[in-house]
Amino acid sequence: MITIERAAKALIRRRSDGKYLILTSSKWPENPRRSQKPDLPGGIVEPHEQIEEGLLREVREEAGLDLIIDSIQLGRCSTYLDDGVSSNFLVYVAEVEGDKEVTLSWEHESYVWLTPNEVLELDIRRPYPELFQYLSTIGLLR
Repeated sequence: MITIERAAKALIRRRSDGKYLILTSSKWPENPRRSQKPDLPGGIVEPHEQIEEGLLREVREEAGLDLIIDSIQLGRCSTYLDDGVSSNFLVYVAEVEGDKEVTLSWEHESYVWLTPNEVLELDIRRPYPELFQYLSTIGLLR
């Protein structure tokens, strides 16, 4: 049987300087491809939530940030199958005010704010390299 889940992630741009938030996952021995690797805030949307509600909740939980609501744009949606789980993977681009402090959850051990070029050069797991290139091409990673 295939499980279907929805996941929402955010590529967050800081309005004050145009840099993007990249997190580093905590050590996850049970999931080595994610353990201590670059990541975006976000995650699984609960069955009772609208996708954008889940996105806002996940960003608040993982980074302690409140996104500027009118800045949220869907960047890309894809569906993939991995180990019997069909994931609808939505990546949004959104902004935060420049003076907001990042407060990490247990899921991430550090963070950095990067320029668009630095984001494009990240050594990060799939599908992010292709996603970042696409977002750059359509002008959402600028």
